[in-house]
Amino acid sequence: MITKKIILSLLTIPLLFILSCSEDDQGPAEPSQVFTNAYSGFLKLDFTNQFPAFTETTQVDVMIDVYGKVTFGTGTLTYNADDNNGQSRIVRNGTIQLNPTGYYFDNNGEDYIGVDENATINENMIVYYWDGSQWVEAINENITNTWHGGYAFSIDDAVINGSIIQVVTAQGSAAWGLYLVVIP
Repeated sequence: MITKKIILSLLTIPLLFILSCSEDDQGPAEPSQVFTNAYSGFLKLDFTNQFPAFTETTQVDVMIDVYGKVTFGTGTLTYNADDNNGQSRIVRNGTIQLNPTGYYFDNNGEDYIGVDENATINENMIVYYWDGSQWVEAINENITNTWHGGYAFSIDDAVINGSIIQVVTAQGSAAWGLYLVVIP
């Protein structure tokens, strides 16, 4: 028969073990809150070229939580252009796949979102020349490229009017804009 002392001793051992565990070992720390409210909005790309002339726009959703975690959606911009100046003709057909990533950072007390646009460009470009009676194909190439610009957008500007960065690339001109609203 088990006595009351043995039962009491067996119940006391787990209790002493629990009490002896350090309060400092509480597992991973929660991230610190950097904003009073979260933000919602979009990252917009305006992509233009002069010859051949085209202007195309796309945007992807963005959410920024109170801890500064940035989450983007994905998007695709498609362009098709066929233009000539009487001596040469350029045909460009392509897509830009956007899969941006981002993070919050503080720069001298001002809040910013760092963005890697993580864009992949797939394009076919055909260049013709006029031989006096017809267009003759001179170049027909497939172009694959990536963009990883590493842009920094001001959150204050993004909420007020949009934070915009202009970039000129080999493929054309890109205007990136971050537009946010405060989530109450």
